[in-house]
Amino acid sequence: MDKSDDRKLLQLHGEVLVEKSGVLTCMQSCSSCLALLLFSLTAESLLKRMDRDTASHGCLEIWTGEHYNIVHKCKAACRAQKGTQQKEALKQCHSELRKLLQKMQGLPPAVSSVPLELSVLYNASVLNLRLSANTREEDQAGITQALLRALEAAGRHGTGSDSLQLWRLVLQLLNWEHWEQWEPSLTRLACVQWAHWLCTCQLHCVRELLLWLAESQGWSLPACPGSPLDVQSVLAEECQSWESRAAPGEVLSAAQFRELLHTCTAITQGVEWMEAGQYQEALGGFQQAAALPSPRPLHAQLLTLTGLCFLKLGKPQSGLQCYRQALEMDFGCLCALYQSCVVYRQLGEAEAEIEALGLLYTAVMLPAHCDPACDSAALIGPESLLQSPTLISLLRKPHPFCVKHCLAQRSLQSGRTAEAVEHYLDLLASFQEGASQRVIVDNSLAFPRIPELYLEAAVSLLKARRYQDAITVCEEVVSKTGALVPERLTLECPPNTERDGLWAGESEKRESLNCVLWTAAACFLQGQAFTQLKEGKESLSHYSRCINLLVKVHVTYSERQGGDSEQSGVRSLQRLKSLAFTGRGLCFLERAQDREALHSFQLSVQTDPGVVEGLYWLLELLWRLGRREEALSCWRTFQSCTGRSAEEAASAAGQDLQGDYPLYLLPPLQGDAPRDWEGLSRRMLEECSPL
Repeated sequence: MDKSDDRKLLQLHGEVLVEKSGVLTCMQSCSSCLALLLFSLTAESLLKRMDRDTASHGCLEIWTGEHYNIVHKCKAACRAQKGTQQKEALKQCHSELRKLLQKMQGLPPAVSSVPLELSVLYNASVLNLRLSANTREEDQAGITQALLRALEAAGRHGTGSDSLQLWRLVLQLLNWEHWEQWEPSLTRLACVQWAHWLCTCQLHCVRELLLWLAESQGWSLPACPGSPLDVQSVLAEECQSWESRAAPGEVLSAAQFRELLHTCTAITQGVEWMEAGQYQEALGGFQQAAALPSPRPLHAQLLTLTGLCFLKLGKPQSGLQCYRQALEMDFGCLCALYQSCVVYRQLGEAEAEIEALGLLYTAVMLPAHCDPACDSAALIGPESLLQSPTLISLLRKPHPFCVKHCLAQRSLQSGRTAEAVEHYLDLLASFQEGASQRVIVDNSLAFPRIPELYLEAAVSLLKARRYQDAITVCEEVVSKTGALVPERLTLECPPNTERDGLWAGESEKRESLNCVLWTAAACFLQGQAFTQLKEGKESLSHYSRCINLLVKVHVTYSERQGGDSEQSGVRSLQRLKSLAFTGRGLCFLERAQDREALHSFQLSVQTDPGVVEGLYWLLELLWRLGRREEALSCWRTFQSCTGRSAEEAASAAGQDLQGDYPLYLLPPLQGDAPRDWEGLSRRMLEECSPL
């Protein structure tokens, strides 16, 4: 007997009862009439309920078919289309899934419809992760609503918007007679929730969710669970059941999604350990994650992070090996190539560093490959899940201009003057042509300010003996920054030292100080160029102009303490002033103005005793004038102030300045009068020995 026969029988039975109740109204008691009436109403309610269940069952079948059609369309787009066409097709599928979900949520939740509703939400959320990274709040609200509807269908009540607590209610307080039916859909949706918490680096929430999933399915937990990695090891052994129960209506296999989440969670946890300075723990985490299945680009990033840990642990050779393996895995992992350059520099292997920088520049200048987000082989890429700012900074692709500048600097410092000039002129040409509107800067590979770039280029031109070109480049700096130099600039610095710097927050004064430094440095470099061109008058004029600019800065001292980042400006100013006095003294010396030259050399040593150039010429001139006692006194003062021996001073003379000073603050170029530090030191020692 089908449902239509049941309906007819119930209707017939109700009519008979109603008719009998009408005939026997006067003969039966009121209680009998009431019983017959209640039976009639019950029959009518039963009919309505049967109609609703029939309608719900029919809608569920229609929705299931519609859902499978959308999923099939999405998979076909991933296989057959690429780029913009694929993205538009996926957007259409996402829109259709959202509309289907709205239709389902327009009816009260039912036990039979919850699995389909959760599956539709899973597929829609996966597509949204693929298409957009700015809709996490919308997806999280959808997950919260789905969990509340699941509890309502199971006869439970959930309140609030705390997703973590809702998951706890669903997984721990759910009516277990529905668990077998709902488990595949819930575990798939848990992957989406895992992904959202991973994107926001909420690893404590991820850990709790995975623990509850393990408990709900009766898995054995590790002996000492204490991190997401411990829970991942449980899931790696126990979650094979997910794959066996995977439904066909998935745009992305839950098993594949879970594997990607495992690796990305391990990476995020490792980066947090690196931020805390726990490099040994981070190294273990990365090595464990490397054993998990992962795409080649992600595995290359893992090897790069492993190399960083080795480097922090004082094992540069192990780090280099990891970087080499990362590049063999994926040559597009340019951060591994850059980190190799860093290691080569620490090891003092200049040739290997420059060669690696050349390869890096060639690689970053190659045409960009297709965006991984448009790769049809992976619906969701690691970049959608790894959103830690520290990780993004570590794995960021270097900007071509930053690499070019680094290559130019290393070439200049390594004596490859011709190559350095070529690199610097290429950079200047790029800026003249307006090739870059914005330079990407990160902490590991910073790009200098534009005037500093011009000054470094001028230094390379000076070393290449292209003096007129150096003068022209410096004139460009003077014309741009000279008008910004204030008439007087007062700086407040920490006490007890002449080499400390500005206070935090004085940005306007720091910028004014920069303008003074850039303009004065340009005049100083022009003075060196004119010296080499044997134009003593012009040289003296530019050294004097440099000094006049620097003396506009008045330094005062107070009881506060300043930061190191703000001290370098004043130290550079003192160093440049000392070099300018030395250059002016040499000009006076060539003009046989010994008195003026001696005064300039004395001012150079007083301004910055660490500038050995000024000390050398002061001692040489005093010795030439027969003032040996004064020369010995200056020599002893230098040794007590700097802590350098004679041999150390001699070896330091003539070398490029190191430390925090800019590259353009080099000692004056050696002219016709060679400096014989060894001979001078020997004379000083011989004079001191009898004393």
